[in-house]
Amino acid sequence: MFKNWFKNLLNRKKPKPIVSAFAAVDITHIKAEETVGLNFISAIEAHQNWKKRLTSVVDGSSAETLQVEVVSRDDQCLLGKWIHSTGTQKFSSLVQFEQLQKNHAHFHSCAGKVLHLAQTQDKSTALAELKDGHYAQASQQVIRDLVAVYTQVNNSNSF
Repeated sequence: MFKNWFKNLLNRKKPKPIVSAFAAVDITHIKAEETVGLNFISAIEAHQNWKKRLTSVVDGSSAETLQVEVVSRDDQCLLGKWIHSTGTQKFSSLVQFEQLQKNHAHFHSCAGKVLHLAQTQDKSTALAELKDGHYAQASQQVIRDLVAVYTQVNNSNSF
């Protein structure tokens, strides 16, 4: 069920909500998603939520006060904290992890750019970035990288 959720996600089909997707899944499998110190589904969902958060800033409906300097940093979110600690300690030798680390930093750089555009009233450019610009591409790449790391880690007995 978890692999199907990832496949649907990568094929841009709307995945089932996580609660219902795991309803029939064995609890040992769910625990496996967190054996390396990161819940991969939560990390993916958190990164997908960045688009909603930034869109709310662009359209003026956000109650959040986001700062470009913080959003642009790749070590402030749940995934970034994992990458800079447990992830690096355990997986720095994996090519997939190196790609995730690089692309995650790029994602946050793009997110910071979108926020800056929104705050300087260049809303049309900010929305274009969110829809299909560098931000959108970086977001999808982080998700693909997370899937690649998850797959590598779960197909190997050495971790």
